[in-house]
Formats: sequence, C-alpha cells, structure tokens
Amino acid sequence: MAAAWEEIRQLAADFQRAQFAEVAHRLSERNCIEIVTKLIAEKQLEVVHTLDGKEYVTPAQISKEIRDELHVSGGRVNIVDLQQVINVDLLHIENRANDIVKSEKGIQLVLGQLINESYLDQLAEEINDKLQETGQVTISELCKAYDLPGDFLLQALSRRLGRIIHGQLDQENRGVIFTEAFVSRHRARIRGLFTAITRPTPVSSLITRYGFQEHLLYSLLEELVNAGRLKGTVVGGRQDKAVFVPDIYSRTQNKWVDSFFKQNGYLEFDALYRLGIPDPAGYIKKRYKSAQLLFLRAACVGQEIVDQVEASVEEAISSGNWIDVATLLPSSLSVEDVGILLQQVMRSLNKSSSGLVFNDTIAVSEKFLSSCAELFSDLMQQKAEKEIKNNPVNLITEEDLKQASLENSYANKKDKKDERRKKAAEGSGSVRGGGGGNAREIKIKKTKKKGRKDADSDEESQGPATGRSKKLEFSFMSQEEIEDVLKTRMQDCPEELITEIAEHIRRPLTKTYQEVVRSVFTSSTSSSGANRRQAMKDLQEEFSNLYNNIRLFEKGAKHFTDDTQTNLAKHLLKTLCTDITNLVFNFLASESMMTTENYSTITSEGRIKILGKLPEDTKGPLTKLHTSLNGKSIEDFLSCLDSAVDICGVMVKKGDKKKERQVLFQHRQALIEQLKVTEDPALVLHLTSVLLFQFSTHCMLHAPGRSVPQIINFLSGKIPEDQYSLIVKYQGLVVKQLTSQTKKTEHGDSDTKDNMEEEEGAESIRKELQEITTSIKDLVLRPRKFSGTEE
Repeated sequence: MAAAWEEIRQLAADFQRAQFAEVAHRLSERNCIEIVTKLIAEKQLEVVHTLDGKEYVTPAQISKEIRDELHVSGGRVNIVDLQQVINVDLLHIENRANDIVKSEKGIQLVLGQLINESYLDQLAEEINDKLQETGQVTISELCKAYDLPGDFLLQALSRRLGRIIHGQLDQENRGVIFTEAFVSRHRARIRGLFTAITRPTPVSSLITRYGFQEHLLYSLLEELVNAGRLKGTVVGGRQDKAVFVPDIYSRTQNKWVDSFFKQNGYLEFDALYRLGIPDPAGYIKKRYKSAQLLFLRAACVGQEIVDQVEASVEEAISSGNWIDVATLLPSSLSVEDVGILLQQVMRSLNKSSSGLVFNDTIAVSEKFLSSCAELFSDLMQQKAEKEIKNNPVNLITEEDLKQASLENSYANKKDKKDERRKKAAEGSGSVRGGGGGNAREIKIKKTKKKGRKDADSDEESQGPATGRSKKLEFSFMSQEEIEDVLKTRMQDCPEELITEIAEHIRRPLTKTYQEVVRSVFTSSTSSSGANRRQAMKDLQEEFSNLYNNIRLFEKGAKHFTDDTQTNLAKHLLKTLCTDITNLVFNFLASESMMTTENYSTITSEGRIKILGKLPEDTKGPLTKLHTSLNGKSIEDFLSCLDSAVDICGVMVKKGDKKKERQVLFQHRQALIEQLKVTEDPALVLHLTSVLLFQFSTHCMLHAPGRSVPQIINFLSGKIPEDQYSLIVKYQGLVVKQLTSQTKKTEHGDSDTKDNMEEEEGAESIRKELQEITTSIKDLVLRPRKFSGTEE
C-alpha cells in the first residue's frame, strides 16, 4: 500500500515538472482549432462553440448554466433571454431545455418559458392572498395578470387548492375560484332576496341589478329550492328567460286559470303570458293532463265548445244551409284558430262530401251550393238562345255539327233530292233555272265520297275533327256578374261568402252552360231545315247572277288592247270577283258556324282567318281562289272559282242567249236611270262612254273612271263623227275642270290675280259643261240610228 502511494506521489511530481517546463515546440491556435474540429467530426468530442467563436462549451455546461439562471430568476425564465447569458445558439439552448424538462418533473416548458414548482408555489401564495381579500378570482383575470395559458394555470392551481390556496373551484363554471365565506355571503343574500319576491321575476334582471355571479346564483338558488328553504320554482332553466315564480303567486295563478277555464271553456296563450307563464302550452298540458283539449295556434278550447260547434255545423249541413262558426265562438279567438277548429270538426263529422269550408270560418252544405247554381238556370237558357240567335260565332264545335247533321241527315238528303229533280224538270224556259244544253251544274262535295254513300256526314265530321280535336269553350258569366246575381237573391249572406261561392260555382256553371248552348243549338238546327233550304236557294240565285255578270264583263273587256284589258280585269277582280269570293267564303264559314257577317264586308284578313279554320281538303282550293284575286287574269280566277265551287252545295247555271239579253237590257236601263239623275260632269262622261260602248258592241263593260279615255278612243269610228267630236270636247272640259279644282285645293282661297283668273276660267268651263251636258246625255237617251246600234 505504501509503495502505491509512493508511485502516485512520483507521478504527481512528474506532472508538475512537465507543466512548468518550457516546451521547445508549442501548438498554434489554428492547429488547436483543426484538432478540435477533427475530434468533433469523428464524434470523439462533444462541444458547442460560442456565438463569438472564441470558446467551446460542453452540453453539460449549458444545462448547468440553464439551471443556474432558472434559480436566479426565481423559477421562471424565457429561453430567448438565456441566449444572451450563455452566448450560444438558440437551437442548442432549446434542445438542452427540452432535455431538462424530460429529465426533471418539477420543471415545465410553457410558451417558450421554463417554470419550476417553486415559482408555481409562490404564484399560488400570491393568488391566495388576493382570493382572501376579494372572495373570488377568475382564471381569465389571472391569465392576463401572469401571462400564462388558462388550462395550465387551472391545472396548477387545482393541485394547490386546500394546501396553499384556501378556497374552492366553482363546479358549474370552472373558471372561478371563491372562498367559503364568499359563498355563504351570497347564499344569505339570495335567500333574503328571493324570500321577499311575491310575483314572477326574471332571474336575469336580479343578476344585473344586484351583481350576482350568474352560475353561482343558479347553483345556490337550486340548492335552496330543493332544500325547501325557498318556496317557489324556477321556470325556464338556466337561460336568459328563466323566471322565479314564488309559490304564493303560483297558487293565485292556478286559481285564476282554473276559474277562467271553468267559466269560458277556453284559455288564451296571451292571457297566460300576461300572467307570467312563459310556456302556456306546456303549462296547460301539465295542469290538465286528463282533460280533452284542442290546442290551436293562440289558444286551446275545451270539449264543450268543440261539441257545441260540431252540433251547429251538423245541423246546418243537414238542413241545406250555411253557418259562420265565428259567431259561436269567443271574439278573442283569431280567424286562423277558428279555421283550425272548424277543420277539426269537419273531419270528426266525416261530412266532407256534403259540406265545404269557405272563408276559413263558414261551413256551407252542398245542398246550399246546388240551390245557388239553380238560380242561374233561367239565365242560362235565355243567354244561350240569345247567343245562338245573334252571334253564333265559334259557338258550336265540329262534333256538335256532326251530332246535328246525324239527327237530320235523312230528311235533308230527301229534301235535296226532291229539289234537284224539280230544278232539272224546269228546263230552259225558266229564267231562274236556266238550263237547257248550256246549263252547267256544279255540285258541292262536302265529304270525300269514298266508302259508304250513306255516311257522308260522318266522313265530313271526321276530317275537321282531326285538325281541331280541342273543343271550343265559351264563358257564361264573369265572377263579378255571378256575385251580382247572388247578392240580389241572397241578401242575408255576407259579401265574403258570396265572393267565394261565386268563385266555387263559376266553372261548373260554365260547363253546364256549354251543354245548354249545345242543346239549344241542336234543337234550333232540327227546326230550321226549311229556312236553310230557302237560304240555299237565295245563295244559288245570287251566285249565278254574279257568275254570269263576270262572264259578260269579261267578254266586253276583250275588245281592248292588252294594257287596257289588264286594267279592266284588275278592276273586275277587285269588285265583282271579290264579291263572289266572299260569298263562297261566307257560305263555308256559316256551315261551320264560324261567322254570320255580311259577305260584302269580309276583308282579305277575314278570308285568311276563315281559311285557318277550314279543314285541309277545303283549304287548298279556297286558298288558290283567294290568291287569284291579286292576279291579272279573269280566266285564271274563273278556273279557280270552278275548282272551289265543287266543295260548295251550289248549283250554278250558265246563262243562255235569252238570259244574256235580259241581263244586258237590265244593266243598260240601270245605267240610263243613273245618268238621268246625275249632274256631275265626270260621272256623266263615264256613264255615257260605257253606254255608247254597249250600244256599239252589244257587250257590258265594268270599267273604272281612269279607263274612260281608252273607252272614248275605242269609240272612234264606232259612232258618228259629230258625236265623237262632242264627247271628246266634253272630255277635255271635264279634265280642265278637274285640274282647276286640284289647283284650287292646293293653293287655297288667296285673292291673288292669278287665282282670280283661274276662277274666271273655271267658271267659264262650268258654264260650257252645263250647256253641253244635255247634248251628251241625249247621245244615249235619244240615240240616233248608226251602224252599230243594238238590236
């Protein structure tokens, strides 16, 4: 053992000598840095260099300095502040701080700060002093004062309650710590305050007025009520609407509610609100668990009222009357509540098929509604008859025509056959019948004659029906008119009920009215067969006259050159041709009950409208006929007319020589009679030229006024020279007079010298015309025999 100590002393002496001996070769600072760096790279040495790079510090030294600074700072230090003290990078400090927290349970890292248990104990002592002084502290205030998170602070203080902190944590609101003395003081205040309350009082108003801690007040109040120290209940839970109702008030309240319900049989929710009951429906259900109550929107009613209403409604329905339930119920019930009650009664009666609810509060029986509809029976019949008589436009559909035609088809066919046999037997001697070899019979083809011969009317009805399958509908009365009738017949009904009844029966009345109109039409159709046959005869006569006149006028127009002949054809198309076209259109429209207007007033737009309503097989030929009126050829028009007239039931006969002579004579006499009475020079010239043309050519002429010069030129060589010169002179004077009248109209009535001269000239022309007019008329009224004189 002695030898060992001797060896140790020898080594120490050698070490001391080595320390104080002067070395011949020393390491430079650069070499030392390289050596340390090499050792660190090979992980043989663990050191951290400082921020200035002049020193190396071991991790253990960093940890030691951190603990020293934490102790010096009183148990709480910020990591950022440690960087300036230790003089190393912040990353190394954070790493060592995390290691310290993991290894030592008494140290915690909170928001970048190291905190030990001694600091928390000191913090708890400070909080306890404040708690004993104020009676309560809140975690939120402590968080602001000590700059610590609430959860951490609550956890730290909870461990020290009863040991360092003499107080308790509120179990309902864990963010408050208070002392037992504070709780006792509040309990005494709450007990005294709520004992003095005699009516329902909102708890929130007491909290605001007396400064109670909300959660503590609710806890203590519930405790005192459950213990029986406070006589009352808290209604509404722990909410802003919570109300404390003392027992004395509840007893008075229940007594009033029971008395009111017993006397009146209903309860209003608003009345219970005014009594301080925040949930009336819940209160009533709890109070009257066994009673049969009907809950409405703003009230509830007892079974007695429901039975009364049910009996009244059942009596009204069975007697075929109406009843306003609102008059049986308290006026305080709203219209909506009365409506809900009435609907419930109607469901319980199971009378939905014989009673309806109008205006929410009125029960009306079906018998009463039927009696209201019967008030219009006479009006329907009168209106339908008037409609059929005066304005049967679009009233009857194709199906109605089919029905009417089926009822009378046999009789009509027999009458038509007899009529055709009679006309054929009249022969050529009859002026109206025409006939002979020159007669041309054009028959109507109402239907496509394919299939059964006896089913013509059926075929006809099927064609249009496919194009217009939708029935036409026409109204009976407007709702306002229906209301007016009901008001005069039922003066005891309120206006609101009349309005709803009118709206309810309007559609059924309209539907019934359509059936009445069809019935009236069918009956009128069956009784008017003779009238229609007479109308057909008149139509055939008028059509034949127009047709033959057009032929004769066309013959006269062919005496002129192309331009004049074209103008005459256009004039004829616009007048007589348009008339006969309108006659055809009007006939087809009348057959379909689409129009009854006078054919002479039908315009081009009217014809297009009628075309749109005709079936397809009829529309084609009629469209060509309508289009030909805008052409220039009478031949084309007559060709289209022949095609179109095939679909009409008209027999047209071409006039023979005798008939033509009669027409020529009647036309000449009509023009002569007109010439005798007229004094207008222009019209005298027009009539005279047309009559002279007829004298010379034995042809009728239908010409406009602008064609008079061409007619006079045509007469050159056809009449004596002196007559021609006279009519040419008269023509010149007429032209001058018309020109002067035109100038006078343009310049007005100014008194200039030129106007005076023009008036003098016009006066002289007028006098000269008066002198010659009689001679012009005599050319026709007292004709001289010349080579072209009419036989």
